[in-house]
Amino acid sequence: MGEATHRKGMSLPMKIVLGMILGAIVGTIVGPDISVIGFVGTIFMRLLRMCIYPLVFFSILCGVSNVADIRRLRKVGFWFLLYTVVTTGIAAVIGVTLSTITDVGRDFPVPPGQELVVSRHEGLAGSFINWIPDNPFAALSNGNLLQIIVFSLIVGIVIASLKDTRHGVTIRELLDSLNEVMTKTVGWVIRLAPYGVFSLMAVMVGTTGIEMIGSAAKMLGVYYVSISLCVFIMLPFFLKFIAGVSPVQHFKNIYPVMVMAASTCSSVGTLPVTMNSAKYRCGVPEDIVDMVSAPAATINMNAGGVEFSLYVLFAAHMYGIDFSILQISFLIILCIVMSMGAAGVPGGGIMMCAISMGIMGVPEDIIVPLVAGMYTLIDIGATTLNVTSDTVGMVTIASRLGELDKTVFYADNKA
Repeated sequence: MGEATHRKGMSLPMKIVLGMILGAIVGTIVGPDISVIGFVGTIFMRLLRMCIYPLVFFSILCGVSNVADIRRLRKVGFWFLLYTVVTTGIAAVIGVTLSTITDVGRDFPVPPGQELVVSRHEGLAGSFINWIPDNPFAALSNGNLLQIIVFSLIVGIVIASLKDTRHGVTIRELLDSLNEVMTKTVGWVIRLAPYGVFSLMAVMVGTTGIEMIGSAAKMLGVYYVSISLCVFIMLPFFLKFIAGVSPVQHFKNIYPVMVMAASTCSSVGTLPVTMNSAKYRCGVPEDIVDMVSAPAATINMNAGGVEFSLYVLFAAHMYGIDFSILQISFLIILCIVMSMGAAGVPGGGIMMCAISMGIMGVPEDIIVPLVAGMYTLIDIGATTLNVTSDTVGMVTIASRLGELDKTVFYADNKA
């Protein structure tokens, strides 16, 4: 038993945190000369970028197919999709609002020379026509993420329309296999994160000093305030005014789910507890739980709305970039699409951070390692919000359909 435990070793998230801490220490001690190890971080960033385009393409295709499957469930699917889009959009608005009010990232010290690498995507705030690819292969080759996303959405809808035909089943099986290949590829790249984060953090601290730590802590603070607003204001609003039930009673019913989510940082790993609580503590009909819970664990990611908007605006403020209203609106839509289409990918928050930077036209070389180093702390809040939102969604759906068992919901003798 002891030998098995020894072989298991430290978890990857803890290794990443350790890499960030050691990098900050070494960078502080060595100073600017630490830039000699910068090539390690550069290799890690290039590997991340290598995965981005195929990952976006296949993950969105699979995500749209899953949503289409749910929509066939008619009323349940409609309410689930509506709930997911609305709550994730509200979460994104909260993230955008707090990031703007606090001006998070504005005081982050930019390493020398970084100011010169800022690039803006032409047409980002311009015509929607430019988002539609006239040559999807060129979009993939040139790394035009906006066009890749639009192409993926269109193809995904077409594939979904094939439903259960022979060709449709074959294509979906192929897509699932290719998505699994990309998921494992990303997983392998993420395994290098401790070394990449160490190098990037050491160079960052060595060239800018420890002032960046305070700004990073501010970002984490803004993130958790946003998460708290979602959990304790947005979701109770849905329970009280949409589902017509007591938010306090609901939190009493699902506290095992929230504890499990915070301790495992896995929506899928929490799924058995989520389903049990929804059925036997919240009074949601069993068939609704069975239909919604698994897709919700991979699609209903409200925390993505907070995360992606915060990452982008932190980087934009850091480089002195001011987004227009149209760009902010696009960012909110982007948060919804990315949250639904890229859930469940190992190291997903780190990868989606890089994708967000690329789409919105801000450099990712600083924010990505920063997010990677803090992602264990970020993931605790993200998983708790996502899983709590799943239970609220199921209760809301059951209530709107007139099928919620309120006797069970308000029962006091729950195990």
